[in-house]
Amino acid sequence: MDKSGLIKDKKDDLSVEAEGLRLWGFQTWLGIGLTLVFFGILFFEVDWAQTWEGIREADKGLVLLAALCHYATYPVRGRRWRYTLTRLHVGARRGQFGLFVFFYNFVDNLIPGKLGDLYAAHLIKVNLGVRRSAALGSIVFLRMIDAWFILGLALLSSFALFHEAMPESVFWALIIGVVIAVGATLAMLTSVLLHKALPHWVPLTMREHLKSFQSGIWPQRDRLPGIALLTIIIWALEFCWMLFLGLSFGVEFTFVQLLFLSTIPLLASAFPLTPSGAGVVDLTIYGCLKAISVAHPVALSMTVLNRFIDYWLHIALGILTWAMRRKLGLRTWRAAPGIGSEGSGLDSSLGDSPSTGRVLP
Repeated sequence: MDKSGLIKDKKDDLSVEAEGLRLWGFQTWLGIGLTLVFFGILFFEVDWAQTWEGIREADKGLVLLAALCHYATYPVRGRRWRYTLTRLHVGARRGQFGLFVFFYNFVDNLIPGKLGDLYAAHLIKVNLGVRRSAALGSIVFLRMIDAWFILGLALLSSFALFHEAMPESVFWALIIGVVIAVGATLAMLTSVLLHKALPHWVPLTMREHLKSFQSGIWPQRDRLPGIALLTIIIWALEFCWMLFLGLSFGVEFTFVQLLFLSTIPLLASAFPLTPSGAGVVDLTIYGCLKAISVAHPVALSMTVLNRFIDYWLHIALGILTWAMRRKLGLRTWRAAPGIGSEGSGLDSSLGDSPSTGRVLP
């Protein structure tokens, strides 16, 4: 590699290090602190002897089946994400996108403000050379699809169950869902409008970023049926995860209750002050179970087990994945030589570069 190439690589590494410092700045430690406070308060409010007894009596086979359904969504989500980037001709190993989805969700469980989505775009950049703006565009598209899907089911199930008096926590969860769905949709529409009527004085670099963002936000038409099918599979697995978890405690949910329990807590996970809405999601799950008349001891045990599998186990597996990242061929911060180091000097200083579509060596 020539001297100029080395300089660009160093610039790219410096931009990555700067992003890492921003990612793990004051807001992250504040979010972790708030999470610990949440769980500290909850810890002293829970009858752990009774809760553990309920978990111990749960059907372990059904609990395992529930966990498998939940974690099976990650490779499917990875496949769907790859479909959205087909027009960029991104080269990746089989299952690599599933690994990306699993890992950036692990990071999202540690940092507040939904910064995990920004990290997801960075993860694609350093591993496959795809521009962050293009990757972020694809994430916005998928967020919009999921947001409207979840919001629609949450509204239907909530009004079916509480057509007379809706609990306040459910109402605010629905408001969060509306904000996310509308926000993602506006981001897509704005990118189109700006592309068609962008003032001439806008810098060339910004134009390139917008064009890159649009290349990721609009998948190829022939991929839309596949994306729709994969979306249905993802949420069918999520519904099965809640179904089997309930059955493991001897609770049989109706179809409407299942939709309600699978969607409202997900809307609450968008709470920005704690990582993945930690603490808020726990209270929401428990509140939803109580709202459909699940007995207190069972609701508490089910909530604790749900969050252990979905949140704490994911963190543990994420740490293990990070420890094995070299064997897995996963780059978590810095790009490989030749990946993410192309482009103009200004592009490099921004930490972004054109997509190369190459597989890591």
